[in-house]
Amino acid sequence: MLSRDHSRPPRGPADPRRRERVIAATEEVLLEHGLDGLTHRAVARQAEVPLGSTTYYFATIDDLRYVALQRVVRRYIAWMHQWAESLGDIGPEGLADALADLIVTAHAEYRQQIVVDFELTVAAMRHPELRELATVYSTATTAMLARRTTPARAMALTAAMDGMSMLGLVSPEPLRRDDIRAAFRAILAPGSVAGREAE
Repeated sequence: MLSRDHSRPPRGPADPRRRERVIAATEEVLLEHGLDGLTHRAVARQAEVPLGSTTYYFATIDDLRYVALQRVVRRYIAWMHQWAESLGDIGPEGLADALADLIVTAHAEYRQQIVVDFELTVAAMRHPELRELATVYSTATTAMLARRTTPARAMALTAAMDGMSMLGLVSPEPLRRDDIRAAFRAILAPGSVAGREAE
């Protein structure tokens, strides 16, 4: 007879973190299988809880999807803030280099995250309740970049980041860092200064 593993959290009514584990499991299912693979049964299996636990806290798939996507978006914002804070005092060329490194790193280490980001964007086209959440990526990124350059260039950089991120997902070969950097440098033309156009 197997002995009980006392290191694992309780699974019954005495489990005060069950709701949080269901949310965490939903995020894991999203990252692994995408929006199409999200079901109550898959989440219950991932969280190691009875199926009824997922529907108790989140009655519909829409409820599950929204709360998990909130976590994904918040993690992205925290990651971007950390990245922006690490830049220090850099000029346009330095910012172009940093953005190129960011794109390369994201595709190498956070590919699943990027896929979910774009799936959320596509889903928001048909689900109005997701639109505000879906736009957080671009608005947060643009706001952070606007501290380093003009608002117009920040918006252009964000659009370029989105485009290159999508291209990187479907391209048969990884995007070349030099090509990415050249695109950013074309936007961050010499003469730009933080927060305004050069006089």
